[in-house]
Amino acid sequence: MKDGSYHVSSFSANTQAEIRRLDAQVDLFWRWEKEILLRSGLRDGIDYLDCGCGPGRLLELVKGHFPAVRFTGLEMDPILVEAAKFKFHNRGFSDCRVVQGTAESPNLPEGSYDFITMRLVLEHVPDPVLALKSLGRLLRPGGRLVVISNDFENHTRTWPPVQELEQLYVAYRASRRKDGGDPCIARRVPALLKTAGFTLIGQEVEAAHNAIIGDEPFLKAEGVGIPAQLVSSGFLEQSVFESMIKSWKAMLGHPDHCIVRQLYLATGERRAENASTTALATGAAQPTETKATTAEPAEFQAPGSDLEEKLSQLWCEAMKVNRVSVRGNFFDLGGDSLMLEQVHSQLKEKLGYDLQITFLFQYPTIETLAEYLEKSVKSAPHSAAAAASVADDGIAGEPATPAPSDLELQAQRRREAMNRRKKPGAN
Repeated sequence: MKDGSYHVSSFSANTQAEIRRLDAQVDLFWRWEKEILLRSGLRDGIDYLDCGCGPGRLLELVKGHFPAVRFTGLEMDPILVEAAKFKFHNRGFSDCRVVQGTAESPNLPEGSYDFITMRLVLEHVPDPVLALKSLGRLLRPGGRLVVISNDFENHTRTWPPVQELEQLYVAYRASRRKDGGDPCIARRVPALLKTAGFTLIGQEVEAAHNAIIGDEPFLKAEGVGIPAQLVSSGFLEQSVFESMIKSWKAMLGHPDHCIVRQLYLATGERRAENASTTALATGAAQPTETKATTAEPAEFQAPGSDLEEKLSQLWCEAMKVNRVSVRGNFFDLGGDSLMLEQVHSQLKEKLGYDLQITFLFQYPTIETLAEYLEKSVKSAPHSAAAAASVADDGIAGEPATPAPSDLELQAQRRREAMNRRKKPGAN
């Protein structure tokens, strides 16, 4: 059985940026979500399980309001398990633990929890009913399960409209369905809860709007790592990605622009007649001692060449900082889609490099980008005819593009296969 359509290392072009995005996704809605969770049964002193806890941001926020809550985080991805453990260790949450497992195979004792949340997880699960039934067994009689889910046919919307978002969501839905997920599952959740044996308590919609919380939470929560990965895997055209970033920037420049995003919350209660008085004798996970590790930024490294100095100036202007280390990762330093677009355009306007924007994901530090640019320039053809022949490659009209990466070759093969299937008579 597949274990889901989400894996942090392949879901986005940058793992650390994706972890920050997951935290920001929780922050984006917390203002409204807290009140809905309270209405759904959240209270202090209970046993609480967050299924698919990711790096642990939801548990961290709830713990700040309800210090007596006893928390368990359940997470499939080992990278996110360690991120959550590190977060709880730093916050001194000694009564919080993180267990590696899935909704279908949680390895936790039955009848142990009063309240369970499953946030943006069900859309990635191969068998939603099986997962919901499994979580139901973990609840005490009368316990509540809150499923928070997406519908990517009604996702982030803007005014003025960013037309490319529609193509992005088509690509995202195709990618998730290929991996066994359902990116439009929100509309099905109430019925799925009933099928899984829950009494449906309610369905609510929460909407985040920039008129209330500003633009920054949306920039942090949306990011560009997922669209970049869709380009690399062949689901989204490079031209659409680049056009979308420009359209997004233009939308933000409109004095009356709007950004809105919705999530759906369905609450089910475990029926008393389904209660189990037995606990699993085996498989109950125990908290393990994990040595805390830290990902401190590398020691500052000053530019060592004229090109590194020029790139450093571009980064500083985009990020509005005084200095950046040439070995610092653009996305780890907080680079977002607007900053990326600014660096990309300034590379061409100020330095003359007309790069595909995805090259900034392949070379995310000043040091590696400078090395690539210098090598490409040195190997560039000298004749005008030869230069024109590479105008559509990585750096138009100047350096020759290196051999395509494995991801680029995969994307090319996927596009060629899709084009063949579109031709009349193709199998």
